[in-house]
Amino acid sequence: MATAKAPVKKSSSAIKRALQGEKRHARNTSVLSRLKTEEKKLRAALATGADEVTALYRNFTSALDKAAKQGIIHKNAASRKKSRLNSRLSSDKEKSVAVAKPKKTAVKKAAPKAKAKLKPRKK
Repeated sequence: MATAKAPVKKSSSAIKRALQGEKRHARNTSVLSRLKTEEKKLRAALATGADEVTALYRNFTSALDKAAKQGIIHKNAASRKKSRLNSRLSSDKEKSVAVAKPKKTAVKKAAPKAKAKLKPRKK
């Protein structure tokens, strides 16, 4: 006859920690899902050249900062994503501005004035 092991009793604090972990997991997955959705919207708007790109960028950076503040993603990861998207956003703006405005002609600068020589001081 084999003896069955008795189930291990969990302490009340272990049970509470497990419940807290489940709640945090649910909250973190919803925040990460929201981040992914916001990023997809922003990238789609960048690809199509939509007008609401700046508003979408603002929403996405706000969501990234909140997630980093809560510890859901690392603060450097949030900063890296913001930086890369911002550089892409600014390069797209430069391209659209370059097409819209003609280049300015170069203006000659005046020759610099000659500096006056200082006289030595008398003692």
